[in-house]
Amino acid sequence: MAISEQILTGSAVKDCLNDIASLRIENFREFPYLYDGLREDELNYLKLYADAPDAFVVIVTDAEKIVGAATGIPLCHENRELVEPFVGTAYSVDEIFYVGELLFYPEHRNRGMGMQVVRMVEEQVRSYTTYRYLTCATVVRPNDHPLRPSDYIPIDRFLAHTGFNLLPGISTNFTWLEMDGVKRSHPMNFWIKELPS
Repeated sequence: MAISEQILTGSAVKDCLNDIASLRIENFREFPYLYDGLREDELNYLKLYADAPDAFVVIVTDAEKIVGAATGIPLCHENRELVEPFVGTAYSVDEIFYVGELLFYPEHRNRGMGMQVVRMVEEQVRSYTTYRYLTCATVVRPNDHPLRPSDYIPIDRFLAHTGFNLLPGISTNFTWLEMDGVKRSHPMNFWIKELPS
């Protein structure tokens, strides 16, 4: 396989938005998100990564097909559900960089590429010299959820391994349409990593 990783910014992001939307739609249908996403909504959201200052995407390609991606954007440009929980805390919103997701198609998971992509994200954010922290958010699901696969491995383990810590006392909620056609509100935990100075 000819696997390669590349960081895209600005107008270069626009050329791959449709592929990243497909990746998000397929991945987020799985547990724990169970999200029934619409392509139009995905594309509208992803435009942020082409337009916002300092935003970028990392794409992973295999024989010229995008098989994985990560997205990053200054937290101040994100939705209020992600920004407001940090207002008035010890963490300045202007010093936080939000990692939107790290996604791979199933056949490209568990091959060590996620670690490489996280390293690329961190190096890119550190090159800006503006941000002290990386953060991301994960959905909270009960361990006995009926749709939890028996072989499911929570992302928590990967996040801890890459230097992220669960952030106590700061959380948010998002509402989305699940695969059964019902809209539900979902609690989300934040994870944070302080970048080396």
